[in-house]
Amino acid sequence: MIVGAGQITDRPAAGAVYRDRPTPHSLMAQSSELALLDSGSERLRAAITDIAAVRSFTWHPDDPARLLADALGCSPEVRTTTTTVGGNIPQQLLHLSAARIVNGEDCVVLVAGSEAMHAASIARKEGIRPEWRDEKSESATLLADEDVPLTALEYAAGLTQPTDCYPHFENARRIAQGWTRAEHLDRVGRIWSRFAEVAATNPYAWLRDGASSASITTVTDRNRLVAAPYTKTMVANLPVDMGAAYIIMSAGRAQQLGISADRFVFPHVGADASDHWFISDRERLDDSPAMRLLWESIRSTGVSADDLDAFDIYSCFPTVVQTAADILGIDPLTDERPLTLTGGLTFGGGPGNNYTTHGICQMVERVRGTSRRGLTTGLGWFSTKHSWGVMGGAPAAEPFRHFERQADVDAMPRCETVALDGDVTVESFTVVAGRDNHFIRSTISGRHSSGVRSWARSDSADLAQELLTRESPHTRATIANGQFTLRDS
Repeated sequence: MIVGAGQITDRPAAGAVYRDRPTPHSLMAQSSELALLDSGSERLRAAITDIAAVRSFTWHPDDPARLLADALGCSPEVRTTTTTVGGNIPQQLLHLSAARIVNGEDCVVLVAGSEAMHAASIARKEGIRPEWRDEKSESATLLADEDVPLTALEYAAGLTQPTDCYPHFENARRIAQGWTRAEHLDRVGRIWSRFAEVAATNPYAWLRDGASSASITTVTDRNRLVAAPYTKTMVANLPVDMGAAYIIMSAGRAQQLGISADRFVFPHVGADASDHWFISDRERLDDSPAMRLLWESIRSTGVSADDLDAFDIYSCFPTVVQTAADILGIDPLTDERPLTLTGGLTFGGGPGNNYTTHGICQMVERVRGTSRRGLTTGLGWFSTKHSWGVMGGAPAAEPFRHFERQADVDAMPRCETVALDGDVTVESFTVVAGRDNHFIRSTISGRHSSGVRSWARSDSADLAQELLTRESPHTRATIANGQFTLRDS
């Protein structure tokens, strides 16, 4: 069970300067100290056997977990691990740790992560290189290796960042559903405003102003267009100074350490899988077969959406929340249970790979000491790596179960994607804008009559404007040498 959880959000005061801001190390240490305190056991610190540090975007020592162990005064024998990239990692680590314990391993695992990207931003403005950018320590074991995230054809079309890719998933949904631009923006804005409402009541949220739907979707100088249809307040808010940690162990070990049963929160079931690694291989851009398999596995243990009292769905962009809601059979606009406990990565804050640790901490607080159950999810790369888990304030009827569904995803068909000229039906699109709201490029995913997918781009501002103002989502285009022009629908 989880016996301790802690998080910290260090929001700056007006006129903050770099020397007053925290470091990733200090945020990780503070949240870990809070998790230790939350357990109520003075003996827990010396009992920790494993520390896993979630990889930071900005702090890259060889072994951050060793630095954390030293700061906490843990045993020199503690095993340390750092992870690869992915917002699914904190949830996956919970599953892997629980599985080790259920299989009889006597381990006490601390999972912690942090980001100080706001502090780094202030330092950059002051012309300072933070000293922690160059910290080094002993080597650690990576949780896994990574592959190149995008194909050459995707890169050529201008897909380089999450903000280039996720809008394609969002607009693919709009086209498939037949929504007009106005209908689509209204829906996405109202979903995101519900997240803002949750953040307004979360003391750990970075933005707590309860933004309205209209303020979220309207492009202004302060709320610029990032990539259609997403404005700045529809994407993950990365420049935050936040840390979070949790501690998991067996019931027997917890009792030996004198931890009160009212601290216990029980992982019930977890499931992990990745969708086809490359976006181009996926049959549909507005769906996730991996998510569907994870929910299928969780449901096989007797859990239904109606049984769950709370959710924290990974929310780097609205599209992934909608996909998860579709799979769960929940209307994100009308269900009385909000799909976030934090406010999401826009309003709660998006501390890199460590967001889901905050979601887990919020869920621990929500279900602890009750009979409630909740679902937390994590997601990595381009809606690629997925991790879903249910926990509760009371033990499940059966021991924790962990499902790995990768082989089932890998066996699924793949879309053929090639550089092919000709007429296409636009499957999805986006327009990428700069900081002053000027258009940089447009990108489409087009399907030929054969079903083959081709990517194409255009640097025409007039074409970008036409894409953005078309109320009908149904569009046809012609591709020639990797560039596209629009045709009459």
